[in-house]
Amino acid sequence: MRINQLKPGVTIRDWLNGKVIHFEVLDVKPVGSKFEVTFRSPLGHASAVYPGNAFVTVAS
Repeated sequence: MRINQLKPGVTIRDWLNGKVIHFEVLDVKPVGSKFEVTFRSPLGHASAVYPGNAFVTVAS
């Protein structure tokens, strides 16, 4: 899914040290031509800025 299509509540899947980690999207805000995404995971809360056309893997 593209970053600019994310909505709060969507779960993203990523890998860290060979283990799957799930990140719940809490907020998505446009910042110029990019988007700031705030996540919650077992590691805590964090935000990151991505180009709007970047892709992430959505957990099913």
